Amino acid sequence: MMKYVKPKQIRQAGVGMLEVLVALLVLSIGVLGYAGLQLRALDSTDETYMRSQAMAIAQDAVERMMANPGAASVYHKASNWSGDPDSALSSTCWNSDCTAAAMAAWDISQLKWYASDLLTQGAVRVEDCKGSSGQCVLVVWGGESLDNCQDDSKVVSEADCVVLEVRT
Repeated sequence: MMKYVKPKQIRQAGVGMLEVLVALLVLSIGVLGYAGLQLRALDSTDETYMRSQAMAIAQDAVERMMANPGAASVYHKASNWSGDPDSALSSTCWNSDCTAAAMAAWDISQLKWYASDLLTQGAVRVEDCKGSSGQCVLVVWGGESLDNCQDDSKVVSEADCVVLEVRT
């Protein structure tokens, strides 16, 4: 009778280098995907912040115009919205009584300052709405031009601006 001889079992003693490299590759792809997701979330948060601040500035402009109806022509004059935001903050309204026009100039200066301070490259203006009979408050940020806010050829989601229409 023949004696049964057990074959030698070959056992793997550790993990091979190739397996380690494949595992590191899979892990690094996952980590890069997560980092990209985090960056996109930060961009969305920044966009939401800018849009909410712009909307608050536009609403503030509307409320100021409604509170001072005697100076509607001052708010609606485009040249009053140009220039340095700090130029008229030393208004006569600071220490004494003022006229409706002086209060409107003060309001415009404050709104321009808010836009430039709270928004990245922000600006604000009131002008006639295109395609409507009302006035529009335009607030932009991120280097966007105020002229592009009512541009029909531009997709709304591409524009870094808020347009708030006011019916007078």
